[in-house]
Amino acid sequence: MKARNLSSVVIILTANDTVTDCRTAFKLEAWDYISKNMQGNIFDILHESIQDAIAYFNRWGNVQNEQWITENLETLEQTYFGQYIAVINKTVIDAADTEESLKQRIEDRQLRRFLTTIRKLGDLRPISELIKLPESPRLEYKSTFQWDVKRNCKNEDLRINLLKTIAAFLNSEGGTLIIGVEDNGNIFGLEKDLSLLSQKSLDQFEQTIIHLVGDSMGNSFTQLLKIRFEIIEGKNVCAIEAKKSTKPVFVKSKKGREFYIRAGNTSKSLDIQEFYNHL
Repeated sequence: MKARNLSSVVIILTANDTVTDCRTAFKLEAWDYISKNMQGNIFDILHESIQDAIAYFNRWGNVQNEQWITENLETLEQTYFGQYIAVINKTVIDAADTEESLKQRIEDRQLRRFLTTIRKLGDLRPISELIKLPESPRLEYKSTFQWDVKRNCKNEDLRINLLKTIAAFLNSEGGTLIIGVEDNGNIFGLEKDLSLLSQKSLDQFEQTIIHLVGDSMGNSFTQLLKIRFEIIEGKNVCAIEAKKSTKPVFVKSKKGREFYIRAGNTSKSLDIQEFYNHL
């Protein structure tokens, strides 16, 4: 029953009760085991057990879920960073970008809310708030992705700067790369970068970055990225959230494979000796 419905609470009511079966039921996390051979009105006993179960799970049903989320937070954030997750019986049963949409999915599936724990993984502050902060080990600005401001044309060589920063965040404590904002905080926007794309859309812009990271670092590391957009002063701005990686991340460049970490508010390449010491 619990395997088929994670939100179920099981009460055994039987006329064929044995000590062995009772012990097995409780080991399998049954809420109660009631014998029909007991004295008194069995249905009153059953009703009381049901009410006790509802009262308990209304108050304490999420405790085990909360503990499980805390114990597995690093693994969960690698998959669901920046999302809301719904957990029942120590299992993620759904996820969504907003709490409202996740609650609606739970309602649509007719799941019992008192057994469901909803938690947001990762603190994604609005981009408009982030750009008020100076660059740091976990925050960096870039005015463009591949638009050369000085030459006023496309320059794909600029892409490596984005890859270096993302890799450095992945190899350090994670961080946020904001594209479309100059170092002094002025909003440059993504319009020049979007004009270089065939569809000129934010979706294509996001997919271009994902494919670039996958080709240069490996597709598995794209799961550690969360890309979002926001309109500031009438211009599109992009934020790339990078979660700390449990494995070393190398960037494929013209020099070969390079390893970067954050050193203050910059991304630093390590040579073999430095890489060895770092590990």
